[in-house]
Amino acid sequence: MNPPNLPELTFDEHRHIYKLNGAIIPSVTQMMRPLSNAYYGTIDKEILQKAANRGTAVHQAIENFLLYEIDDIEPEYENYYNAFKKWPVVNNPQVIRLSDGQVATENRVYHKIFRYAGTADLICEIDDKITLIDFKTSASIVDMLVKIQLAAYSHAYKSHGYEIEQQAIVHLKKDGTQKMLFYGNELTNTEFEVITALLQIQNYLKKETKK
Repeated sequence: MNPPNLPELTFDEHRHIYKLNGAIIPSVTQMMRPLSNAYYGTIDKEILQKAANRGTAVHQAIENFLLYEIDDIEPEYENYYNAFKKWPVVNNPQVIRLSDGQVATENRVYHKIFRYAGTADLICEIDDKITLIDFKTSASIVDMLVKIQLAAYSHAYKSHGYEIEQQAIVHLKKDGTQKMLFYGNELTNTEFEVITALLQIQNYLKKETKK
């Protein structure tokens, strides 16, 4: 079964806005901002921007390789990209393709009930299980954040009848090494409560800014 094709969901890359049938809906990144700010709020903004630029560059290089088998990475990020190239050798992921034949990378999805959206880095098969992959280039992995992010993506797919069987972070490191960290695919009561609370905050902010 292919991941869902959702033409009703569009994404404005410049403004980083998702629209569902023309109406703006929150992204997982926006939804999680209170959690992200709690963890990263005291870190210098310039440092955070450099990390964001690195993540964007490496993710773009990964997408180019997965779709077109092109190696194109800026020299300063080469070690992170080399870490990605080692990942399939070690973990043997099997490609999953969309209905149009493209590899299921940077696949946009939204939750049919909760009305939030996000983009999955990669969906593949590992050990015969449909696996949602998120690539990280941060110095460390923050479990508090990734559990909510992965759960939000997985259950958005589930709302469309597509079952994610396992979730994983692939940590791409500065020294050129990589590590894959698996997370359960079940939405616990705690994660459900956090996601709904974050959505309530988004809805409240939306109403207040319209006043």
